[in-house]
Amino acid sequence: MPQNALVTFTAKPLEWLLHEGGSGDWRLDAERARSCIYLVCTQNRHNADFGAPTALHGAAFLIGRISEVVRSSQRHDRWVVKISEYLECNIPNIWGKSGHLRYPVWYTTLEELCIDLAALPSFRPLPRPAAARGMADVGVASLVAPGRTGRGGPPEHDPWRRLNAILEQIDRIPDLPAPSDPLVWDEHGLPR
Repeated sequence: MPQNALVTFTAKPLEWLLHEGGSGDWRLDAERARSCIYLVCTQNRHNADFGAPTALHGAAFLIGRISEVVRSSQRHDRWVVKISEYLECNIPNIWGKSGHLRYPVWYTTLEELCIDLAALPSFRPLPRPAAARGMADVGVASLVAPGRTGRGGPPEHDPWRRLNAILEQIDRIPDLPAPSDPLVWDEHGLPR
């Protein structure tokens, strides 16, 4: 019997996915995703603005048992694939087996991926503190992608990269339904 799997191509690192309890925010067929048993996360190192990828590009680095597929709290047209347990792995070129799809979600089977769960470590439950901690506990430095800062220093000391990571988190806060602005603005966008 084939073991249905949903493969995602994500820039987020393992720690982020464990903290969130799964992978999201994806545009996908929720019913088809719910028919899958496993979530296979493959690493996208070409979109480092989303996180700090740690695995080789295209490699599977996490396999999780899908517990539910829920609507994203951030975007109503996106879905989050939740997992109940996971295993860490390092299986190169899994995303390459998709034919390098441009879309970051792929429905397949473990058999098509040539993944033998018996040859991998056992599944573990998600870390308990992940549900109780906030994003502040993860730390901005672990979420910001490594790379060149343009200033010769290490990326964690690049103030622009750190500021962008903070602004991305602020952008996730939903807008008020009827916001009011107590300030009067001039034609240059400055308060009067």
